[in-house]
Amino acid sequence: MNNNYVLKKLRGAKGTVVVLGIARQGTPEIIEFSVTRDKIPIYSIDAAYMVTPEIGYIKINRFAAKTMSEFSDAIKELRQENFKSLILDLRDNSGGYLQTSVELADQFLPKNQLIVYTEGRTDKRSDYFATSKGAFEKGKLVVLINEGSASASEIVSGALQ
Repeated sequence: MNNNYVLKKLRGAKGTVVVLGIARQGTPEIIEFSVTRDKIPIYSIDAAYMVTPEIGYIKINRFAAKTMSEFSDAIKELRQENFKSLILDLRDNSGGYLQTSVELADQFLPKNQLIVYTEGRTDKRSDYFATSKGAFEKGKLVVLINEGSASASEIVSGALQ
């Protein structure tokens, strides 16, 4: 079997059932599982929790259409825990939507601060500035990035730097 064969067998109409036979090392018989097909949600935020009584942590894995609503929910939860400082983890975040990265950077920056600009050979310069709606403009912020952080992650980390 190859991946394409398996994917063709697993994909199907939502709500229908597929039976999987799994072979485990050390177990002589095939173990069967019934799985109901459904839409699999893909979240942008892998984790949001309190690291210490005053430090919150949010791990964002991509900048997608729903990232900001997920971020807003995470901030609300951390606010209930009375966080004072935040660790924003963008490690291995390969990017996503430009507008989402601008909206995220805006959560931390004061009004009218330049976040990023775009300019092309035939396109005029477009500037993106912070508004006054930031969710965490005061407090200590640490942004974690690595060699896997790219695109929109670089926009956010660069604007905050």
